[in-house]
Amino acid sequence: MITDARACHAKGRIEPHGFTLCQQPSAVSDFEDAALLRAVAYPEAEALVRELTDAKRAMVFDHTLRRRAAGRPPLDGLGASFAAVREPVGRVHADYTPASARERMRMVLGDAAADVAMQRRFLILGLWRPLNAEPLLDAPLALADARSLRPQDLVPNDLIYVDRRGQTLAITYHADHRWFYFPGQRRDEVTVFKHFDSRPPEGRGIGVAAHTAFEDPNTPINAPLRRSIELRAFAFFDA
Repeated sequence: MITDARACHAKGRIEPHGFTLCQQPSAVSDFEDAALLRAVAYPEAEALVRELTDAKRAMVFDHTLRRRAAGRPPLDGLGASFAAVREPVGRVHADYTPASARERMRMVLGDAAADVAMQRRFLILGLWRPLNAEPLLDAPLALADARSLRPQDLVPNDLIYVDRRGQTLAITYHADHRWFYFPGQRRDEVTVFKHFDSRPPEGRGIGVAAHTAFEDPNTPINAPLRRSIELRAFAFFDA
């Protein structure tokens, strides 16, 4: 079961669930304009990350645009990852393993700066918003409460590219997993969720919110197709 998070989730607090919803209109006029995203959306997201986490510094390092293809093809595990136009991913996953999170930091910062940053706590966060003009109904984003996931539920999944090898986490099913979504999410709302946390969580869970797009059976057949963007950001701490 996927529960309406609007009815039970406190906005603006990423802990302890590993995700939250924030009100953040964007000054970006064209989300297809990569230069405009870097000039405007990236600083907007970095300010939001600092506000949410009390991080000393935040750094957006990439973004992914997704668009549901005409005809609503079934959601799959790749989301056309290797195509020019990416589609929503319909497989439960987390984007980083401990190894791939640190490798990503080395790719972005370089070895010397990464070695310094990794001596302290850091996060990798996703900031996801729909781009539809109307509240989103097609292929919304579902998130698992980080406290309901167990280390034994995680399966490393290699991503093999022409020039490098990445790694994500697949999630095996368990009846105790608790799933949520924010129905009718608007483009001025941002779902912020943890991809990785270098500090082990206190208490139960893994400290990371697994996620997936899903088919909502209540979606009208003529609902506008999903368009969305996710920015990924590092959050760096003093300790």
